[in-house]
Amino acid sequence: MKEDEEENILNCKITLVGDSGVGKTSIIGRFVTGIFISDMNSTSGLNFSQKIYEKKGKKICLNIWDTAGQEKFRALGKNFYKDSFIVLIIYDVSDKKSFEDIKEIWYPEIKAYGEAFKILSIVGNKIDKYEEEAVSEEEADSFAKEINAKLFFVSANTGDGIDQMFYSLADNYFEDDFLKKVNALKKERMDSVFLSKEDMSSRKRKGHKGCC
Repeated sequence: MKEDEEENILNCKITLVGDSGVGKTSIIGRFVTGIFISDMNSTSGLNFSQKIYEKKGKKICLNIWDTAGQEKFRALGKNFYKDSFIVLIIYDVSDKKSFEDIKEIWYPEIKAYGEAFKILSIVGNKIDKYEEEAVSEEEADSFAKEINAKLFFVSANTGDGIDQMFYSLADNYFEDDFLKKVNALKKERMDSVFLSKEDMSSRKRKGHKGCC
């Protein structure tokens, strides 16, 4: 890809969170490769994937982060909430606990550490297991409305709903109002970092020493 083409590509960061075993890795694998990859081996730490999405002559690079669901890795995900303007919280429609953990663990964490402005989505995976459904669509819809989140039902196994979900979320990056808010937040963060560095430099010039 030519350098001038790279400069014209928007970068869209998407973070997936949820309990171990709900299918985050399989969802990403199905979207990026078109192949079902069983995530029997749980993600350790963080995995990263990319896919280019083009629409109306514009390109977006979807940077997709797959976070580990195990408690020992959970703190790693907090580092990625702040600059992720699209967050997907995944649960297994046949596993009631994975849905309850959205309420008790994942949503509170995202609310505490994530961007105030973001597209938040609740995603029920494994809809091919409809006979084993443990969470009704009505219950999921009620909670999604409560926290102002979009709701999707997908199957990484069959591919149902996967592409449509990612592309509909990425479409926000083609909206001027959305981009203005994203860019304003990024600038605010950069200004904050710049001022912090400037303050440190000022303290050093005045002879202030750190604590260690």
